[in-house]
Amino acid sequence: MRKISSFAVAAALVATGFGVWATSTTTTARVAPSTGDGIEPFQLMMNAEELTSVEFADYTFVFH
Repeated sequence: MRKISSFAVAAALVATGFGVWATSTTTTARVAPSTGDGIEPFQLMMNAEELTSVEFADYTFVFH
């Protein structure tokens, strides 16, 4: 009986917490901030310098 009542209390607390979170009116935590003009991926690629390169060794047809 003790296990069932502690489970019921835990479930009620979780449901209450979820209900409070879902109905909260503050949206600042859930909305991404505005970055003005935004990030331009093409400019990031054009201005990237000194990036490391990766060598790929293809050992697909190596038989021993």
